[in-house]
Amino acid sequence: MKRNARTAILALSAGLLVAGALVAQATKPKAVVGQPILDVGKKPKGEKLIGEFVIKNEGNAPLEISEVRPACGCTVAEFAKSIEPGKSATIKLTIDTTDLTGPISKGATVYTSDVDNPQIELTVRAIVDPYILVKPGYARYITVQNEAKEGTIGQTLWAPDGSSFDVVKVESPWPYLTTSFRPAKDAELQADAKGKQWYVEMHLSNSAPVGPLADMVRVTTTHPKQQIVEIPVSGFVRPVLAVTPPEGDLGKIELKEPLKRTLGVRNFASESIKVTAAQVDNPNIEAKIEPLQEGREYVVRVILNPSLGKGPFKFTVTLTTDSAKVPTLKVPIEGTVI
Repeated sequence: MKRNARTAILALSAGLLVAGALVAQATKPKAVVGQPILDVGKKPKGEKLIGEFVIKNEGNAPLEISEVRPACGCTVAEFAKSIEPGKSATIKLTIDTTDLTGPISKGATVYTSDVDNPQIELTVRAIVDPYILVKPGYARYITVQNEAKEGTIGQTLWAPDGSSFDVVKVESPWPYLTTSFRPAKDAELQADAKGKQWYVEMHLSNSAPVGPLADMVRVTTTHPKQQIVEIPVSGFVRPVLAVTPPEGDLGKIELKEPLKRTLGVRNFASESIKVTAAQVDNPNIEAKIEPLQEGREYVVRVILNPSLGKGPFKFTVTLTTDSAKVPTLKVPIEGTVI
């Protein structure tokens, strides 16, 4: 009799535990957002964009929202902190477009008490039209130093709403990129634009130093809402002849037998340039020219002989050409024989 009573008690306890677990499992919130990405289309610069997202609690326990964290300082979030079962609430994202231009995608992360959906990503997409449009809106140069041809790129500026403004100053980031401005001529006008149009011209000198171009040309205007327009400038100024690598550090090497290394020489000029000789200022090192395409591309094979001896070394490979632009090229090389 006692055994039966004990068994009954144990069965009852197990049943209560299972029932409690089922109840606990069944009682929980469920966060559902019907449209997590909103595209609000084209909007004028300076206007505040509003994205409203409906979040519904399809669970059977209150849904708590602990935080809505915007990804950008330009975005402010408003939200309800608790949503009852079966109810919905709106999360509102307000985006300040004062410093934004072009296609944008701004979002926020919603932190909820739904264990199956603890973080929800919300996104507002738009195209922000600036107060002043620029076409093409950028300048990209790929030029060769000292070539006769220099690079000139023009930009047309106008206000999309047709409002009138003047360009009063254009500033270049480099002395070798000169700029000028004036009212646009007939051939420079944008046919679908309204109001007064301006033309800014950028001229890159062939004396620009070799290397990358990456900066902004700043245009100052009288537009009441946009006094500064920045036009990105990018590209690269190539040398007439490029040697790869331009210098060498061989590090620590062994010279039990001749060690061979190669240099690549490429001609970017419009005319043919021949590499006619390669000399080394060390009698234990040789340099031999091998044309891949005569006048355009070469390989210079550098050979270090064991007679160089142990210890640190430095030498220079001097390449001679038939061009007055670049009569010689010097490539320093160093290392240590161990």
